[in-house]
Amino acid sequence: MNVELADEHVALTNLNRQLAQQLRPGDTRIELLTSVLRGGSRARVRIYNASGNLVSPPSSERYYSGEFTWDLGIAIDKLRAACYREGAGTWFSATITVTEQGTTNAEYNYDNEPEWDTPIDPAAYVEDQEFFPRDLSAQPQWLRQRLAEGQARIDASGNKRRRR
Repeated sequence: MNVELADEHVALTNLNRQLAQQLRPGDTRIELLTSVLRGGSRARVRIYNASGNLVSPPSSERYYSGEFTWDLGIAIDKLRAACYREGAGTWFSATITVTEQGTTNAEYNYDNEPEWDTPIDPAAYVEDQEFFPRDLSAQPQWLRQRLAEGQARIDASGNKRRRR
């Protein structure tokens, strides 16, 4: 196993451990849905249980909200950093699922624009690009557009930050 994959494995294992700690008797799985940039994030933790007070469309499965802790946020950031590949960047959003048996599934979104609850300042994409650079060939069209919008905002504010 190469160093990058080993780092990713350690980071994912740590995140899974934190998620699994929230499971209680009767829970079938815990699911973390997150969108992350250096300048902002969104996360939801859902714990599936037949007696949950919320319903997940379209499956109609019942769940309740799990706890999003500071340590969980740090673990997400570490996983995202561990998934970075030079020139290719890292993921923008992810769904991590841990079952009651301890099975883990991780789905990473490297190419599609992440979902946000409220609009995010496009300058956040510029900051993210500085920390996790992507070659132009690895930038989807929507990302190029957000980077241009973000750089225009930065330039208009008089900030000297420049897009890579």
